[in-house]
Amino acid sequence: MRIAPPRGAAGLAAAIAALACLGPLVAPMDPLGQDLMRVMEPPGARHWLGTDHVGRDVLSRVLAGAPYSLGLALLSVGMSASTGTLLGLVAANSGAAGRAVVMRLADLVLAFPGLLLALLLSGLFGGGVLPMLAGLHLAMWPLYARMADATATSTLREGHVEAARLAGFPEWIILLRHVLPRVLRTLAPLAILGTGQAIMSIAALGFLGLGLRPPTPEWGAMISDLLPFLAEGVVQVAAPCAAIFATVLALSLAGRSLAGSSMPPRVR
Repeated sequence: MRIAPPRGAAGLAAAIAALACLGPLVAPMDPLGQDLMRVMEPPGARHWLGTDHVGRDVLSRVLAGAPYSLGLALLSVGMSASTGTLLGLVAANSGAAGRAVVMRLADLVLAFPGLLLALLLSGLFGGGVLPMLAGLHLAMWPLYARMADATATSTLREGHVEAARLAGFPEWIILLRHVLPRVLRTLAPLAILGTGQAIMSIAALGFLGLGLRPPTPEWGAMISDLLPFLAEGVVQVAAPCAAIFATVLALSLAGRSLAGSSMPPRVR
């Protein structure tokens, strides 16, 4: 009997997604508006999480930063999963030589730490959105390619696929109808977990000044800007940290729950 995924994980992930969509709309103040008369103001009735070093409302910036952090993470994972799925299907369906080329290329990329690749590309091209996305894409696609290759290879050996091949169906029909759906189901939990990893990588690049350009309210850049004022603004520094923690935790729980619910039932 299958165990349904915990509702708490799905609810928390849905709340994070809603925050990313509605965050800028529900922000109480302009996240870019400066008030030099209210620099590093502690939390109060007007500013629930206080203000930063140039008088901007921290709560508004955290809410407005959700679409940037989560949206860019989803975009990088979508790009990586698409490339990895395509190359994984090619490897599984192109014989030993083609599979060896794709898998050795994936092994070559996986030999480097993922964040280091993103850091090198962002630093080489001066930071910004495009170098950051290119670095994350380069670092993450091998994971999806290896998983897609393993799933597709096992599926192509199953009896119903062999029957479809003997019946004269073209190979592309077999891939689209029998192989791709199972590959996508297998990759879904990995993509959700990868989104959390991408958020942490984006925050790390933003913290180092190689992510989004200021004054964009990105969580990692907010931590970097406020860290020199930690002694007088603990809440202000903790706010974007808590946003990153809650988002990654929600995605991790949702990914693990989805992976558990997709496992075949145990035979007693």
